[in-house]
Amino acid sequence: MFRLADRYGATEGRSTLLRVGQVANPAVQGLHDYWLSHAAPGGLMPREAFDPIDLGALLSNVLFIEVTPKPGDLKIRVAGQEIEERYGRSLRGLSIFETFPMVRRKDTSHQWSEILSDGLPKYRRGPMVFPNGRVFESERIMLPLSAQGPRPPSEVAFILAAIFYRPLDMETLEMTAICATLIP
Repeated sequence: MFRLADRYGATEGRSTLLRVGQVANPAVQGLHDYWLSHAAPGGLMPREAFDPIDLGALLSNVLFIEVTPKPGDLKIRVAGQEIEERYGRSLRGLSIFETFPMVRRKDTSHQWSEILSDGLPKYRRGPMVFPNGRVFESERIMLPLSAQGPRPPSEVAFILAAIFYRPLDMETLEMTAICATLIP
């Protein structure tokens, strides 16, 4: 049986703390390092420091999300090709909650509100079932960005995220996920 908790030795459920070095995926580590290198000391990466060209091959796995004035609403501004292919449509301009009904599930919904309130990077690894019945292990990193302008520099205005997928077999699937706040 496939068990993420066994692989990481982490607690399931609400976000726990996980060191970036414990994440096996070098793309997740690299994206976190990129964010950290542009973040203000003890703060967020400013939106103006983000250059998509820096991400190169990761762009097909990237989501760029804007926090809208409507409390708690998150709009997808850009979704990479890999992500849109999984959903079979463009996700641009849609709310996260319209597009990803699983974010309302107990194992992931708290990360969206946590990143807005604590401004800390989030990580999730677990199964994801798509409407066409295909099942993938998804690995997601979410990184908070601040905005230039009237918002305080500590307020999350955007989320830079990336999702990586690997096929899973429904026969050996365990429907649990690891959810963590990433720390250096």
